[in-house]
Amino acid sequence: MKKDLQKRSRCVAAIISLMLLLFTTNSFAQIIPLNGEWQIVKNQYNTIDLNNIDTVNNWRTAKVPCSWHLLYEDMMDYQGVVWYKKSLYINKKEENKRYILHFGAVDYLSKLYINKKYIGVHEGGYTPFKFDITEQLSKGENEILLRVMDPTTDSIGTDGISYWNIPHGKQSWYVQNSGIWQDVFISIEPESFVSRAQISSEINGEFSSKIFIYGDISKKLNLLVEIYSPNNEKVFEQVIENVNSNIITVNGKINSPNLWDTENPNLYTFKIKLGEDEYTDRFGFREFTNNDGMFYLNGKPFYMIAALDQSFYPETVYQFPTEEYLRDEMLKAKQLGLNTLRCHIKVPEPKYLEVADELGLLVWYEIPNWDVFNEEVKARSRFTLDKMLERDWNHPSLVVISIINESWGIDLKKTEQREWLIAEFDYAKAAALGRLIVDNSACWGNFHLKTDINDYHTYYAIPENYKNFSATVKDVASRPKWLFSSHGDSHETGKEILMISEFGNWGLPKLPEKLPFWFNRKFGDEIEVMPDGVYKRFSDFKYDRIFNSYDELAEVSQRSEFTALKYEIEEIRLQNPIQGYVITEFTDINWECNGLLDMWRNFKENYKELSDIQQPDVIIPRSDKFNYWDNETASIKIFVSHYGDIDLSNARILWSSSNNKSGEVGISEINKATVKEVAKIKLPFTKIEHPQKVTVNFNLIKGDKLIAKNFTEVFAYPKKENENKIMVYADSENTIMRSLTDKLEESGFELSSDKKNVVITNSINEKVVKELNAGMNVICIADSGTKNFNGFPFEIIARDTAGLDGNWASNLNWIDDKNPIFKKISFDKKLGFEAVNTVPRRVIKSVPEEYFDDVPAGMFLGWVHANYPYMAQMKVGKGNLILTTFNIGENYGVDPYATILLDEIIKYIGSEECNPKLNWN
Repeated sequence: MKKDLQKRSRCVAAIISLMLLLFTTNSFAQIIPLNGEWQIVKNQYNTIDLNNIDTVNNWRTAKVPCSWHLLYEDMMDYQGVVWYKKSLYINKKEENKRYILHFGAVDYLSKLYINKKYIGVHEGGYTPFKFDITEQLSKGENEILLRVMDPTTDSIGTDGISYWNIPHGKQSWYVQNSGIWQDVFISIEPESFVSRAQISSEINGEFSSKIFIYGDISKKLNLLVEIYSPNNEKVFEQVIENVNSNIITVNGKINSPNLWDTENPNLYTFKIKLGEDEYTDRFGFREFTNNDGMFYLNGKPFYMIAALDQSFYPETVYQFPTEEYLRDEMLKAKQLGLNTLRCHIKVPEPKYLEVADELGLLVWYEIPNWDVFNEEVKARSRFTLDKMLERDWNHPSLVVISIINESWGIDLKKTEQREWLIAEFDYAKAAALGRLIVDNSACWGNFHLKTDINDYHTYYAIPENYKNFSATVKDVASRPKWLFSSHGDSHETGKEILMISEFGNWGLPKLPEKLPFWFNRKFGDEIEVMPDGVYKRFSDFKYDRIFNSYDELAEVSQRSEFTALKYEIEEIRLQNPIQGYVITEFTDINWECNGLLDMWRNFKENYKELSDIQQPDVIIPRSDKFNYWDNETASIKIFVSHYGDIDLSNARILWSSSNNKSGEVGISEINKATVKEVAKIKLPFTKIEHPQKVTVNFNLIKGDKLIAKNFTEVFAYPKKENENKIMVYADSENTIMRSLTDKLEESGFELSSDKKNVVITNSINEKVVKELNAGMNVICIADSGTKNFNGFPFEIIARDTAGLDGNWASNLNWIDDKNPIFKKISFDKKLGFEAVNTVPRRVIKSVPEEYFDDVPAGMFLGWVHANYPYMAQMKVGKGNLILTTFNIGENYGVDPYATILLDEIIKYIGSEECNPKLNWN
């Protein structure tokens, strides 16, 4: 009973929401809501048609709107044909009225029948359509039948259409979307009524409106057009008498309009009366342009701070749960400092744009991709674009439209397909007035042809690949020729806006008590992104000895995500030619965990600090290195990226450090829309006993106003000789080991080939094994020259050649901070920039999971897959062996972290605390 009441209340809420929507933003017609319970039946073998449908007896209840994949377990992966049925009782059929049946969106091909009479067909899964069913409806009981086909994923497809040739976005990555997934209703209209109005406006107050009238215009009705300001004051009125056309144009001007922007999302109301019909919609006076490589919003330079929004939801897939839910997530986007959402290869529901209009968020959205290009794709792409513009024209939030993403569904090696894309850009540019167009949002291996935004996607694991990321960003800032076609058909002007429009890193989410329905669903053969079994892997690989719970591991993973994003955003802001970025992504989506929010729209760790650097004005501190000895002085350059409205002349930057240093520097001047080095500070370190993380905070102040804040972290280490006179022998068979020998001696260790406590080598050979069996302790620093002894069960493999680089499903580099080796130098349970010169490029393969107690450091990919050690200890005969891939051989004596790490390994291996359970016989 309780469930029935809950279901009924949800249904009532949906109906109320729909009616409020219709009565505030559309026609004032009488509405018959059709959301709620329908009947549904699978037509897997295409045996059902109008002749035998009344004999079908296996109908089931279906909630509408809702993807059919969520209705029943046997429909989760079903593609093909489904029939929907609903009874509609008309108590009284009104005369001189039109009955219009509206579908918000149905995926994919819909054929409508009213009382067994064919009405019409619609193809396309994202945009609205409607049918006039006046003549087919009758007083009393009526039957609505909708045959919906979402084609199968093979070359044959369904009804002659293959899934690979239709716009479908990333449904195949996560959960498919099929069937009636947006609102359904009937509007009862006058014989002549306004079906839609398209308003184009200029920031000087001029506007032009095109009004579309459906029905008979022979009665010469009068048309009244009114515009109301954001304060609900009437600011325009015009009457057109004796309307004699189905398309009416009304032009005018509003004096001193309140412009729409991200801080002041002023919306005007456009009201139309045609006879007894009333129509209303909202619009804004907004201009968004590109000029000489820069964005301008209402004539002011604009830096785009965006996140990729897949617009999938935990339990409802494509359909947002409630307007409150949508509003809450968009408010969180603004709280994070975002000013734009890139709705990724999906046409979102209309409410998405309405809420963005109200809150002041820009929207960049994209034609959903197909997989295989053919002649039919051309028509489907154009039709989708036209319907997107038709539905969303009046939304000031919509500013950018992409045609293709990463060349998905197009072969840019083929001349005719490149020609099509160029022509399609020209068409979109002419059709989507007031919007910028992207031809192909590019990544490595593809390129642009003709575009307003010259954008690029790049993914790197941070911190180990920080130099590669920085180099890529600097390269993009130089407008390299490889960003455009090299086939002789490039339309590059050199004035396109440069952007890094995809980058990001993973941060695992905390999980609800009841795991979601998608948790055990695979994504192709990419095992590292499978969530299912994460708790078992957490236990099997002994992470519970390091982390108190999976939730703590998730928190550390999220801190790692923030560390990476902070560095990446700052590097992008340092490059003045680059005018914006798009983080991948706004929220986690099923198995993909690189969101700023998790799948359930909760903030992740460090979201406040992330917000600080996602502002028009940003402080960017850059130290000359990350690690310092305590007798050194850090040099930190301070840059400011300035896009805010406050003049920064004579502003100040106050700084203070956690080691009790502070100061103030002034800013003489900095031009808007530039990045500039404004100061350099010196941070001396004093004698310390233990390694320290030193946090330096920066505040940008103008008068009494705090404009921006940020921080940087550097690491200080005690510089002293080793107290323990341990006899060390460094095997000098290669250059790195020979160099290490000298550095160890300089550091205070005694070196001897005769009397020795520890042998350091880079290979396991017969001589080393003999010494281990006799009781010698051996540290093997595996590097590119490492050769393994025949029969050694552990293999050293390179991360970049084994799919372990972490550049996609990000890796977490973890350490056991309780292990004596890391106690002195553990600033977190993850490796950050303190370890940037030592983070391994190789891993140790084949250590059994039951022996991960003997693994003090390692990595995993994605959902705790690919668990590999960076260091492992084992008993060999009477001796102990520590095998590690940390890059400490060549950095010892140069980098403080590498130096102390090896010192601690040397001290540990001969101590009583080194007691491996793993035994190599």
